[in-house]
Amino acid sequence: MTLRPDSVVHSIIYDEKKGKASGVRVIDAHTKEMTEYYAKVIFVNASTVNSNMILLNSTSSRFQQGLGNDNGLMGKYLGFHNFRTTISGEYEGFLDSTTAGIRPNGSYIPRFRNVFKQETDFLQGYASGFSASRITYNDRSGFGEELKENLMQKKYGNWRVGSHMMRETIPKKTNFVTLDKDLKDPYGIPQARISVAYDEKMIKDFHEQLTEMYTLAGFTNIRTNDKPDKAPWLDIYEMGGVRMGKDPKTSLLNK
Repeated sequence: MTLRPDSVVHSIIYDEKKGKASGVRVIDAHTKEMTEYYAKVIFVNASTVNSNMILLNSTSSRFQQGLGNDNGLMGKYLGFHNFRTTISGEYEGFLDSTTAGIRPNGSYIPRFRNVFKQETDFLQGYASGFSASRITYNDRSGFGEELKENLMQKKYGNWRVGSHMMRETIPKKTNFVTLDKDLKDPYGIPQARISVAYDEKMIKDFHEQLTEMYTLAGFTNIRTNDKPDKAPWLDIYEMGGVRMGKDPKTSLLNK
């Protein structure tokens, strides 16, 4: 095996005569020189977005829309997880207790919406994390030696609690990645243009349901936090774009 570091994959080479992929074009990250490597089997393991980009950029006279993209669905039906919104609060009890380390391990609130029947105006549901830690602060009064002593003495406030929403999105044709027609990276490869959307109704429901839970649990200073401008791809668990299925008209990979 030869490991080839500092290499940027440009595209997959398609052999017109054999009717299959035969190699890969690679650009040296330092010299920008392109080299072609050939093999009997090629694995595309570039994670979700980059795997789609490589395949879309792998054009030939046989595959003008990207390798294997006869039905034009490559890059579409992207899925991701929604971590955009959170909720926080405080608890005034257990002030004689704290934790070893920064906080205790997180807890998990399983999905509870639309479990046995459709009960909301959005599909599926969401899970939530939960964590708690003591609010800490330092006395910053005084000067010189007194200030140093005060800063060294950690003081504890109420318990701070918080949850974040976790939701796997439903793959939709309108959630997609494609290659930008104009923008290219330093290696001459078209950059990704991503179009995805959050489920706003579900975010509203998370705020309402978790606020009710926090209130009944006796938490105070409850606040919801939402970042509507946050790009979905700043989170984790991207998937899709090269669909698996039984019908070549609606999928790109076989069963």
